[in-house]
Amino acid sequence: MKLNDHNSESISWFVEKIMFKTVREAHEWVYSSAYNEIGYLYDGYKTIDPKLAYALLYELVRSNTIHERRHEVYCDEELIEGTLVYKVWVKKLV
Repeated sequence: MKLNDHNSESISWFVEKIMFKTVREAHEWVYSSAYNEIGYLYDGYKTIDPKLAYALLYELVRSNTIHERRHEVYCDEELIEGTLVYKVWVKKLV
């Protein structure tokens, strides 16, 4: 599926405001919070912290690799009002 084929208006987004100094901190935050909610409470995650987007993307792909594949995983970035926003979202497999 191409990015344009997925209607981003149908995605329920969580917008994260927190930024971290290290990838380790971001990974711990994602693993304890966003990773457990994406695909269940929210379809997508938006952040201005690339470390958070990276950590979430890593964990979602890792989960699909280790366990039975549950989601198609997507990522993109968007310039909104001069700020680069990183987006990670999933689509459940049927």
